[in-house]
Amino acid sequence: MLPTKKKTSKKTDNISHNWVAEKQEHTPIPATNYASASRRQSTNDHLYMYSNPSYTDQELEWFEDVWSSSIAGAVIDKLIEYVFGNGIKPVFELINDAGLDDDQKKEQLKMYEDELNELIEYDKKIRFEKKLKEAITNCMVFGRCVVAFEGRGLPRALKIIHPRDTGRVFINQKDWSLEKVITTFPSDEITPDDMLYLCNRPDSPKRRTMWYGYSDLQRVVGSARSWRRLIEADMPEVVSSMWAGYGMFLVKKMGRSKTDSQNDMNTLLQSLKAGSFNAVSVDASDEVEYHSLDLQPKIKEMVDLASFYERIIIGNFAVPSALMGREEDQNRATLIGKINFFLSGVVKSKRDWIADMVSQQWYERNMIKMGMGDLLDKVRVKTEFESIIVESWFDLVDSVLRIKGIFPNMPDDQLLELLNLEEFKSELAQSTTPTTDVPQGNVPINTAQDIVNKQINKTINQTDTVSAKKIDDEVIKTALDAKKLEVLDNLDKMIKDAGRKTKSNKKSS
Repeated sequence: MLPTKKKTSKKTDNISHNWVAEKQEHTPIPATNYASASRRQSTNDHLYMYSNPSYTDQELEWFEDVWSSSIAGAVIDKLIEYVFGNGIKPVFELINDAGLDDDQKKEQLKMYEDELNELIEYDKKIRFEKKLKEAITNCMVFGRCVVAFEGRGLPRALKIIHPRDTGRVFINQKDWSLEKVITTFPSDEITPDDMLYLCNRPDSPKRRTMWYGYSDLQRVVGSARSWRRLIEADMPEVVSSMWAGYGMFLVKKMGRSKTDSQNDMNTLLQSLKAGSFNAVSVDASDEVEYHSLDLQPKIKEMVDLASFYERIIIGNFAVPSALMGREEDQNRATLIGKINFFLSGVVKSKRDWIADMVSQQWYERNMIKMGMGDLLDKVRVKTEFESIIVESWFDLVDSVLRIKGIFPNMPDDQLLELLNLEEFKSELAQSTTPTTDVPQGNVPINTAQDIVNKQINKTINQTDTVSAKKIDDEVIKTALDAKKLEVLDNLDKMIKDAGRKTKSNKKSS
């Protein structure tokens, strides 16, 4: 049996002392008592002692200030923009698809299109994506965020509870799942059935902070606050006053009273204008001396320091600095490579984190409330993010035509595969036999180049976004999938053969 502990009264007054000192007030809990906490704890009070807030209100205030007033906030907003891309939507995936090919899977999933569209339309009606984006931003800044449901059954509205108004969490003793959370504005106890509880790292590396989350700003809060002081205080001071130089007037009283002397000095200073010639009248008995002071600000050092802090902040989030306007003369190909790496790394991990929470806490629950609970035995609902367009179809055309220029004998059907234009293969096959009778207004298609030109003209003439032929990293992968690896292997062999021929020619010469 665990030893009893004397209960301490919980402070309810506002935090006005140093946050470090407050953390030091917590009495350490002996490790032996909690080595098997999941088995031995029997009350919420004990488990509450095991899980405490990750941050004080003072720290949360710093995070709020840094996000709203420094480049760190702009970086998070940019990351959120790329994470959500062109939006989110639910998709169904068969639970038991053993022995089925892709076409068979698609055919079975068509049976549930009505249910899927119902989920999509409900998201649009309640503006779920907009609310989710705001909640995820709060979650990244403060570590967690509560989205409360308004109404019974399907929510009529979604209410975001600010993380600074979110208090203690209660944890289930058996599986350490979330049971409820206390909010202060509005004052309420909210259970998982009535909310989305978004938590950034619920099992945070910070000790004894389960379900309180981890702020992505914690590692850069010092740099961000220093950057803000440079930008908002130090540099404006240089611009407003220190650019004109500093000096000091020495005026002897010459028999005047202290008050008269101060009044005369104030009159003198008010008559001066920085950066212009000045003249003042003095009595013969006055004696005025001027001494210049070399207080030249180290502007270059200040700019370099601000850039240093920016690199620390941007680098912490692994966002390409060019996306923040912090690189000049950026090579286009290099930039696209960095963005693709950014999408496949940081963005993908954030998407996986969000998708897991949304699928379980939103879509699965909504399906049950809509009477689709039985469907969850056949399909699993997943959250899909619409792809971000990084390169256009024109970029792919340019790259492939360069290859065609190097290897003019490349078969046209392979060229179409690289261009992701397999649908034109039949058209190309039909055009292999030249025809003399061409309908007026139609252009004969004899080569893959003709097809490329046709597609380019079609693309240029479209008024809407050319989403069908714009490609991103996922489409690039599709265009260069297993079916096209053979093409690339042939290219590699051709390059090697060309190299051997060059070497042999040099030797012979």
